[in-house]
Amino acid sequence: MDFKYIEQLLQRYFAAETTLEEEQILHTFFSQDDMPSHLRRWQPLFRAQQSLSDAHLDERFDARILEQVGERHVQAQRITLRQRLRPLFTAAAFVAFAVVVGTAVERTAVGPAATPPPSVATVQDELDPTETNPLDIRSAEATENPVPLNGIDSLKNTN
Repeated sequence: MDFKYIEQLLQRYFAAETTLEEEQILHTFFSQDDMPSHLRRWQPLFRAQQSLSDAHLDERFDARILEQVGERHVQAQRITLRQRLRPLFTAAAFVAFAVVVGTAVERTAVGPAATPPPSVATVQDELDPTETNPLDIRSAEATENPVPLNGIDSLKNTN
């Protein structure tokens, strides 16, 4: 009997060039007991592959694994718009609180604001607009009421 075809299939098998049908021919050939001695060395390889392909898990395997692992059921939760915006509201409240506290601290640390002195324009507006002469403070004081230069003269008049 000529085994050249089987030898060619073996060469193509180890080069990974065989089809599924050709591999099935090799498995069938090596499952026999009657074969030449030079091909008998490949028989354990194909018989092992055949026994591995016949192995399968029993029907209870999935049930046992799920029992050991424990099946976890996660349900989706609905989140409302209010719940989604809650962090934004919290941040806005914090910022408002910080602004109020900062303003209060600034006002107490600086103290009440003093009224600024009246400007020149304010004093001139209070004068009579029909008066054409500029205001001369020194001349007005000297002519109308002489101011005592020392405090003793002013005490003499109080008696």
